[in-house]
Amino acid sequence: MPQTGSGMYWEEHGQGPATLVLLPGFGASAELMAGIARHLSGFRVLVFDLPGHGRSAGAPADGRLPALAATLREAIKDAGVGAHCLAGCSLGGAIALRMALDHPDEVRALIGIVPWNAAGTTAEDEVIAGFDAVYGDAEALARGVAAISVDPSKTSPLADSMLTVTERMWHGWLAGGALTSQADELPGLRVPSCSIIGGKDVVVDQAKQLDDVRRIPGGRAVLLSDLGHLCGLEMPDVVANEITAFLRTVDTGSG
Repeated sequence: MPQTGSGMYWEEHGQGPATLVLLPGFGASAELMAGIARHLSGFRVLVFDLPGHGRSAGAPADGRLPALAATLREAIKDAGVGAHCLAGCSLGGAIALRMALDHPDEVRALIGIVPWNAAGTTAEDEVIAGFDAVYGDAEALARGVAAISVDPSKTSPLADSMLTVTERMWHGWLAGGALTSQADELPGLRVPSCSIIGGKDVVVDQAKQLDDVRRIPGGRAVLLSDLGHLCGLEMPDVVANEITAFLRTVDTGSG
């Protein structure tokens, strides 16, 4: 599969008149998110390794949302994509939000999959601080992934994927970017948006995610009681069905 001039890896799934770009969460790879893509139909789906992750390890990645969004925007353009829909999981959701805020003319629809809450977190966040402290520790990462899983039998590959994240990206996000806020900009979002929220998500607080949706003009939320933070691995078919259902309600155009 191809890489862009900046070293961003991407792969393509399916065909259709509209393009959907799928951004994985922190530590995940395009391969681990392909399960969602396989359950989507009627779209050209592009999945990226995030900057500083896996096969995009050489791409610029300081862990800050504006820089990550800029790198991904250029990568999408390099892939020959015009106007497109965006779906991002966790950190990918925060990056997708930044892209939609900065370039609403390029984003037809925005979907957050258990998205990182727009207000960010604090240095006292034990889950985030815990992951920040165990960079490169395979055993500790495996325990951490299991702790945030609903079904650990389906999520163990994520720990291996996390070992591919560059140190700059790792600490840049967990000790920096994750603490920043985009919340005050939400009332200005002009892109049709939907958040898929998990009732068993132990990483991002439901109340914070719902507050984000309330701030967005016309924002929609789907709360699924059995969904956890790693739903892209655990329930990819359910996630894909919700993405499809929302995109049927908006003008996706063509990319």
